[in-house]
Amino acid sequence: MNRLLKILSGVFFCVASAMAATPEGTVKMVSDVLIERLIAEHSAIKSNPARTEEIVKSLVLPYFDTDALARRVLAKHWKGASPVQQQRFTAEFSAFMVRFYAKAFASYSGEMVDLNLNVETDAKGIATVKTTIVRKSGTDTPVNYKMQMQKDGSWKIVDVVVEGISLVQSKRDEYSGVIAAQGLDKLINDLAEKNKKPTEKKAG
Repeated sequence: MNRLLKILSGVFFCVASAMAATPEGTVKMVSDVLIERLIAEHSAIKSNPARTEEIVKSLVLPYFDTDALARRVLAKHWKGASPVQQQRFTAEFSAFMVRFYAKAFASYSGEMVDLNLNVETDAKGIATVKTTIVRKSGTDTPVNYKMQMQKDGSWKIVDVVVEGISLVQSKRDEYSGVIAAQGLDKLINDLAEKNKKPTEKKAG
């Protein structure tokens, strides 16, 4: 039995590695695994919404380039930040990303992810993987993932565009005002306080 488990684990690792070698393969793999887990833990999530965050942190966050996201969001303010500020902001923004993504799937009720295999890559090597969240209500939501190849050949997410709105750009605009008026430490502390708040239980 142990030998069989090792063989199966090896096969899964090889398949996962092959899928992660392309941007669209990475998105499909993460989406499939996430939906499978959400379905399996539906009851647990309903009684404990924070479970969704735990799932996203373990299954989804590893496929986000958190360092690149932090740099892109802070933009010109990144270079002026101290190493400690950079580390703190990266950690708190990563926690925000987990809560943001988890909130979108907290009330999962059978939605499917339709993946467009036509990937667009710009001059900087950023690939755009287009997906659509297909809802039972008939209201679909376009979600595009901006992805960048890592040194090991894998692909990670560096931005999420929901209905045409870039998460990186919207947060950059929001945070720039706070930094200009009150400083980077104030922004980081505010993010940390928000991240400490317990996840609200959905009504019904």
